[in-house]
Amino acid sequence: MNWKRILLTTLTVGILTSATAYAKDVSMNLFYNGKNHAYQAKEVKIEIDGKELVPKDMPAVIIEDRTMLPMRLIAQELGCEVNWNPEKKQVYVTNSDFTVLFEINNQKGYQNGTEFTMDVPPMIINDRTMLPVRALAKALDLQINWDNAVRTVSIGKNGQTPANPATPTNPTTPTNPTTPTNPTTPTNPVTPAVTLNQISVPASQGAGQVFTIHANGPVERYEQVYVDDAKIVLDFYNTKSGLADKTTATNSTLVSAIRTAQHEENGVSYTRVVLDLTGKKSYQVVQSPDKKTVTVIFDKVTVDKISVKHHNERDTITVEGDGALGAKVFTLANPNRIVVDIPNVISKLDAAVDVSRLQYVTAARTGMYEGTTLRIVLEVGDLTEYSYRESEYELNLEIRPSTLRHMVFDEQNHVLYLDKEVKFNVQDVRWNDYYLNGYSEVILPQNLEGVYGYGTYDIGGNVIENIKVSSSGNQTVLRFNQKRISVYQVRDEGDRYAIFVKNPKEVYDKVLLLDAGHGGKDPGASGNGLIEKNLTLTIAQKVSRQLQNSGIKVYLTRDSDVYPENKNRARIANEIADVMVSIHMNSGSAVANGTEVLYKVHSNDVGTKLTSVSLAQIILSHIISETGNANRGVKLRDDLLILNSTTVPAVIVECVFLSNPGDALKMSQPAYQDKIAGAIADGIVEAMSYRLR
Repeated sequence: MNWKRILLTTLTVGILTSATAYAKDVSMNLFYNGKNHAYQAKEVKIEIDGKELVPKDMPAVIIEDRTMLPMRLIAQELGCEVNWNPEKKQVYVTNSDFTVLFEINNQKGYQNGTEFTMDVPPMIINDRTMLPVRALAKALDLQINWDNAVRTVSIGKNGQTPANPATPTNPTTPTNPTTPTNPTTPTNPVTPAVTLNQISVPASQGAGQVFTIHANGPVERYEQVYVDDAKIVLDFYNTKSGLADKTTATNSTLVSAIRTAQHEENGVSYTRVVLDLTGKKSYQVVQSPDKKTVTVIFDKVTVDKISVKHHNERDTITVEGDGALGAKVFTLANPNRIVVDIPNVISKLDAAVDVSRLQYVTAARTGMYEGTTLRIVLEVGDLTEYSYRESEYELNLEIRPSTLRHMVFDEQNHVLYLDKEVKFNVQDVRWNDYYLNGYSEVILPQNLEGVYGYGTYDIGGNVIENIKVSSSGNQTVLRFNQKRISVYQVRDEGDRYAIFVKNPKEVYDKVLLLDAGHGGKDPGASGNGLIEKNLTLTIAQKVSRQLQNSGIKVYLTRDSDVYPENKNRARIANEIADVMVSIHMNSGSAVANGTEVLYKVHSNDVGTKLTSVSLAQIILSHIISETGNANRGVKLRDDLLILNSTTVPAVIVECVFLSNPGDALKMSQPAYQDKIAGAIADGIVEAMSYRLR
């Protein structure tokens, strides 16, 4: 097997190296946050006062679009003293003017005692303490530039503005200020942007897993951006997007969705194409000779070995192949089973697996599921717990006994089954929804520790992370730590109880996600003594109360002064809502006033369903009618993350201008807040009377 791995690695590096000639490739394994990550990206160079900084044993790497460098190397080159507190995992970087404190895996840092926030926290990567270069430079009040064309970070250590490395000057050729320029000398022509106009996906899940991005002309430059093992991110420079914002019909067990967005950097437009993966997989990226297509090819992985052992009260199952497996592990009930699915493989395993040496696995079998997915089924007699980890070419699954009994979670159908060892009335079961805190509690009306035990039931699924079971007094609490807002329904099925974990759209006819813009570290606009984040929360809560008896199920993105990431607000809307309404306040000149509603046209705005523009028009009409505000209209915006990332009808309501004294005075009054909240609620009720699904 080793020769296959060496060959695959060699081929992968060779193919990635040939993708573009602008910089050499860095291909290595990064270990951080307890996981291995395959890192493949173009080299990043660091210049300090025009002199290149050459890392000795750990190159600069990009994590979530931020350049990271070894702590001591970058800090000492900037003339700083570095101290490390291993107990608290804190880094102190000091010079004559600043003392900067960083903490591993904490996005908050301190400059001379003043808090600041970083996009990416310091990390320990490959046993090296890595700092985000931009955050360090800003904390030391240094000038910093990024030149994407040559992938170079330039820092002006001595208070200088760093030179643009892409524009070298010629010190031997003096300029002549008396010589006029020649207007007939042409500058370098701007190459017209080409359009990305199609993405080809596999014909079926059983077909070759090949994805091709097509352009109407040569793409002279593209780059693969490393984010993590769950995504492939490709940036196509000097291009315009003619693609759908999101595609979910991928005909693939490897790619769950394809997302695109248009960006601009230093005057150059580029299109970002993101393939969301179901797990870590091996792939190649190849550009055609005419440069009009770029293809992502997922090679089939050969799985040729499975081994088992029992050690330290654990059953261990190891599966090996010649590439990244990208396995999905879940449970099924009746009988209790742990299932391993490995997509896009060729299996050389025997159908039966000898488990006679194992204690908790009573039987095991392998087979192909839906043509190209290897399924390994492990039958477990009693309730067990499991955990698994993947290295580059193997999966290790550990199974151990549980302190819990008489229950099993069916991950595929999202149901917790409880054996009916003791009877209780399901009408007496209570459900407390703490969705803003990421969990829900199902409370059984008896102390059932003697029946069901206690502890944590690890699920690790895409809806439920785990279930914590505890008993006290006359009740047993099942705390579902959830990855998605869910609704819980309990049913008596004769010989067992079933607790169903459902998407709100399965239970409610109309679901609204109501977003109070900004919050926490992001105050938003301010003016005339008012702060946007406070008002958006007030109005959102008032709208929610107005909708209590409307037949619409309302969820909030926040109910306190916290900051949910905008990408998560949009994700929640797409997962569980029919409509999203985001409340904001505007800012501009002192004379600007009135209300406007922002929207974006989505690719699924077809047929007779409610669309974002219709939603915007209806809400604006109600606000103008009920408040008399100046009508600034509905406005098409394609530069806002929430509107770009949502797939359901979504709008941003800019209620008033806090920069306008008259608007601000009105908004400060509770009676006016009630009026505009009532208008927004009335608009939502009318809009959601249209077909939503």
